[in-house]
Amino acid sequence: MTQTAPEATPHERLVRHLSRLDRGQLAQLRRSLGDDRPGQSVPWLAGVFLRSGLGTPGAGQWQALALVAGLYALVERPDDTTETEAPAPERRESFGQTFGGLYLAQDQRPSTEKRFLALLDADTDALPYALRQAVTLLHAGDHTPDWVQLLRDVNLWDHDEYGDEVRRRWARDFYRRAERLPDTDPAETSAQSETPAPNLPPRPDPTLPDEDEGDDTL
Repeated sequence: MTQTAPEATPHERLVRHLSRLDRGQLAQLRRSLGDDRPGQSVPWLAGVFLRSGLGTPGAGQWQALALVAGLYALVERPDDTTETEAPAPERRESFGQTFGGLYLAQDQRPSTEKRFLALLDADTDALPYALRQAVTLLHAGDHTPDWVQLLRDVNLWDHDEYGDEVRRRWARDFYRRAERLPDTDPAETSAQSETPAPNLPPRPDPTLPDEDEGDDTL
C-alpha cells in the first residue's frame, strides 16, 4: 500500500511561497526589516499568508510572520523550481543548536555567546534587531536556521507560557551543542518539532484602544 506524504503545514507552505518570490519581492522584504513594525511596507504579504493557509493574522502574528519572512529574504535567494516541483522546506537543527554550532566553529568566542544571550533576553520590541543580528552572524558563518521552526518559535515569543518554553529550548540546545553533549533522542526531537502550535487567542492590536477605558473627558 502506497503511503501518501503528510499534508504540509501552513508554516511549511509559507516557506515554499517565500522560496518562489522573485528578486524584487525579496528585496522589498529585506527593506521591510527597517520598518517601525515588521512587514508594514509590504501589504502584499497578506496574500502570501492567505495562500499559505494562515488566514488573516492579527497584528502580533503578522509582525512575527513578516519578521521571519524578512530574515528569510536577507539570506536566501529565489528558487527556480516550479510550483509543482518545489520540495518541502529543508528541516535543520533548532535555532539554539545552529547557534551553538557557530559558537563551536568560532572556538567558543565570548562575543558570540553574549549575542545569543542578548537574543534570549529580547522582548517583542527588541526582537527584530536582535534576531536580524543573529541571523546575519549565522549566515556569515555559513549556517542557516530552520525557517519553519523559526516561524513557529517567533510566533510564540511573547506568549506568557509558551514564550518561556521557546527560550528554554533554545538555551538548552545551544549549551548542549557548545559542550559537545549528545543531542536528545532523534525521535523525541522530531516529535517536539512537529507538535502543532497551541490554539492561541487572537493577539490584541496595540493600535486599538482598550474597551474598558472610559472617556476621561466626560
